Amino acid sequence: MRSQLVLTASAKETVNHKINTSLRMFINRLHADFPPHWHTDIEIILPKEAPYKVICANQSYDVEIGDILLICPAVLHEIFSPRPGSRVYIQADFSGIVTLKEIEKAFRLMSPALHIRKKTCPTELYERIYEHIDRIMRLYFGYAPETCMEDAPEDESIISFTELEPYGELEIYSILMQLIALCGRNISFFQGPDPSAVTSSFKNSIPLSRVCGYISEHFTEELTLEGVSAHAGFSKYHFERIFREYTGVTFYQYLQEMRIHYAQTLLSNPELTVTDISGQAGFASCAAFTRAFKKSTGYPPSQYRMLNEEKHPLNANPHFAAYDYSGQVYAVTGRFKGEEK
Repeated sequence: MRSQLVLTASAKETVNHKINTSLRMFINRLHADFPPHWHTDIEIILPKEAPYKVICANQSYDVEIGDILLICPAVLHEIFSPRPGSRVYIQADFSGIVTLKEIEKAFRLMSPALHIRKKTCPTELYERIYEHIDRIMRLYFGYAPETCMEDAPEDESIISFTELEPYGELEIYSILMQLIALCGRNISFFQGPDPSAVTSSFKNSIPLSRVCGYISEHFTEELTLEGVSAHAGFSKYHFERIFREYTGVTFYQYLQEMRIHYAQTLLSNPELTVTDISGQAGFASCAAFTRAFKKSTGYPPSQYRMLNEEKHPLNANPHFAAYDYSGQVYAVTGRFKGEEK
């Protein structure tokens, strides 16, 4: 998914990512699964003709046609393709932007992934979100006719232009930031079907947003439910209830997942040992960190590090079969659904 990619089997797709940019976008028609992997990019998936099943950090998402799935950075995920059909992929490196407090806070609320269901999302909100993605598509692919982008035969490729227009990358990143802000402001619409819970979440959204910002600044320190609730001006029990309504998890689950997410990003740095990372992420011991990390991701830190797509690209992943690497092109011969092993 990083470099130019050629996949050969019953269908064939060539993806030429643009040069001189941290963005990757393509329309995938290939009927194949992607094994567990992670990267520091955000990843947006929009099925156009066929659904996907995606597992992110042990949570399963059935992404139907028209749904939008935003996978947060450094989240281990696996993608299953039930049947052929085009799906839009957007990947953008946020490693230099995630340090912004509100971006980090938004990803914490969305983690491991934000599932925007077309059937249940308010129509006006969905149209605004889709409009952002459509603008990104047109900036990336150019203002080509719709038939050139969506109606090509399944065995043909979707080829992007070789380079973005001047300041095109900056414009796309600005749209992505607007998209994340829009989703963050309306997070309650995507977390729970109970309208009363949505109303309650909005009522407490401003003080709890500030609490999440406070946790983002101090999560590597020794934080307690009592101390944070007092800082927010709530009683411990009231705070515990409204915090769970707002975030979907308990205070200590939120704190631990924040530490684990930070550790995930640190694992992309080969100069840091697991012991170094456990301390920097706020865990009391390396053993406690390893237990919590494995419980959250399903992998111990050292093995999770090996699944980093940037350091260990998918073409070198042992989950794939029969690879032939040449130059900047990956020739991938895999087994597809229905084919014999």
